Amino acid sequence: MKRITKKDKAGHPFEIAKATASDVPVIMDMYRDFSPRPGSQGLPPEDPEACLSWVEELIRIGENILAWRNGKVIGHAALVPDLAKKTGEFVIFVHQDSRNLGIGTELARTSLENAKKLGLESVWLTVAVTNFVAIRLYVKLGFEYCDLDECERTMIMKL
Repeated sequence: MKRITKKDKAGHPFEIAKATASDVPVIMDMYRDFSPRPGSQGLPPEDPEACLSWVEELIRIGENILAWRNGKVIGHAALVPDLAKKTGEFVIFVHQDSRNLGIGTELARTSLENAKKLGLESVWLTVAVTNFVAIRLYVKLGFEYCDLDECERTMIMKL
């Protein structure tokens, strides 16, 4: 996947591209300044070494998409596929300076398109019950609740 240029809600350009192992340092630049930290469900990890291990593992096992602006990563989405079960877990993080501009929506749409290309039949995620902005995005994209407890909701989208 080559870089695709998009415009955010304010009309400013940003790019979407597939992440590779060589992108780990710039992904880590985003997470070093990420807030709140840890965000939802202990992610991204607060400890720098744990965060690096987490990012490296996502790159190794998942389909990772980045949002870039001015040479910096401003968003990261990862889909961890389970090809045998034709499903995948989805996570997404947008830097606090780039939220509410439609960047998360573009990252999610690109990830969901990739899930279909992989032959997945569903994608699932967990989200904190208090993360109303994320929940609104997931519902808009077509995710539905399939499980919830006091702290988290699990949502699924059939592709």
